[in-house]
Amino acid sequence: MAAKNSRHFDPFITYISGGLTVAFVAVSIIAPDRMEAWINSAFSWTTTNLGWLYIGSVFSLAVACLMMMFGPWGAQKLGESSPEYSNFMWFGMLFGSAIAAGIAFWGPAEPIYHYQTVPPFFSAAPETPQAAVAAMTQSFFHWGLSVWAIYVMLAIPLAHAAFNKNLPLRFSTAFYYLLGDRIFGRLGKIIDIFAVIATLGGLATTTGLTALQVASGFKFQFGLDLGPNGGYLIIALFTAVFAFAVFTGLEKGVKLMNRINLYLFIGVFLFIFAFGPKLFFLELGLQSVGEYLSSFISMSLFTQPGEDKAWLGGWTVFYWAWWMSWAPFVSIFVARVSKGRSVKALVMACMLLPSLANFLWYTVVGGAGIYFNIGDVLAAHGLETAIFGLIRHYPLTSAMGVIVMALVAMLFLTSANSASVSLAMFVSGLEHPHRLLSAFWAVSLGAVALVLCGAGNLKSIQTASILTAVPMIFLLIMAQVSAFKGLKPPRRQDEKKS
Repeated sequence: MAAKNSRHFDPFITYISGGLTVAFVAVSIIAPDRMEAWINSAFSWTTTNLGWLYIGSVFSLAVACLMMMFGPWGAQKLGESSPEYSNFMWFGMLFGSAIAAGIAFWGPAEPIYHYQTVPPFFSAAPETPQAAVAAMTQSFFHWGLSVWAIYVMLAIPLAHAAFNKNLPLRFSTAFYYLLGDRIFGRLGKIIDIFAVIATLGGLATTTGLTALQVASGFKFQFGLDLGPNGGYLIIALFTAVFAFAVFTGLEKGVKLMNRINLYLFIGVFLFIFAFGPKLFFLELGLQSVGEYLSSFISMSLFTQPGEDKAWLGGWTVFYWAWWMSWAPFVSIFVARVSKGRSVKALVMACMLLPSLANFLWYTVVGGAGIYFNIGDVLAAHGLETAIFGLIRHYPLTSAMGVIVMALVAMLFLTSANSASVSLAMFVSGLEHPHRLLSAFWAVSLGAVALVLCGAGNLKSIQTASILTAVPMIFLLIMAQVSAFKGLKPPRRQDEKKS
């Protein structure tokens, strides 16, 4: 193993990843048109030529997780100590770490979009009962088992190597069973650099989406137009808040926000269900779950051969890339809070249960959007206004507008805070990195988001995840191999002796 570094950061990882980030921001400011043209060209090439790789690799991750859960690997523990958190708190932390404001953005927006423009996998006519089932099934697929498999399959070898082999809790540790002590050398540092770049792209995407949603909420819900610079102002404010949080180390505040997030999430869900068309929710949800389960394999391998890949790139490939770019920092967080749990428990708590929670959320929030047919709102004001167009059909609209804005902001701030600290962990190798290092990465995250937001459209923001997640495809495949190689089923010596 490498000797411990007395510095607060690893120079190789920090200077290269930080330099690449600064260079990207600088070039985007100096030559924005040229950078946007390059990004759009790279986006088109990636979705056309590598879409199949995103799709195939994510399906393999889902299969591998189920094998881990139901096979002999499931009984193995991640460390010998007892779990630190109750089951309820543990699940809440796992769910909150990976969802962020995305579920508030896409929850009502995606189903109504697919209801009006039916995905190519289905043959239903738009705005029919069959289209409603197709829209909900497609949303379940994008937020179901496959999503969580990306995090789980990376967290398992990371947690096992960290807690069973007493290795540092850093991203490259997930590849110990495949690469051995080489993770402590230059190869491990390069892997951690990829983790930094992917995380920046993924969180910048979330920051941009959140800024669009908050700005649209002020305008649509309260009539307050922030103008062309509204996105910049919101990102700058958010960046200042989570940079201050990581600099001061307000851990108690972050834990409190996690708890509040969970309560707000449940509260909004129950409100929309209680005052909405309950029978419609139940029928739509049950039929869509059945369609999802029966079509899971064919949907997972749907690649549109010989056809235009615009839809696939804008939806499924975007989602898989987005989740992949979140995987480095989410997997470290999942590993940290899962010490003492079994592999089977981890798969259940971080793959099956969150999928169920997402299905419930989409059934109610997305189902309400379909029932009230808020498509005219999306057409006039964009996808980012979906949640606010929905609550106009409910009582206490103004109060709910404030609550939804709070939910969006706090979900995002909690994830951004965790991501900033994780970025500092990647470049330092320390479980508790220096606060200045965490603050630097918080500001860097905001700067990248500002550059992307400058393009002013959803496609440019989505592109960040797709491009920065390309290396993660190969790293996740390596993580699968590392997991199965390191977590070898225990030999049945007692049976052999008998």
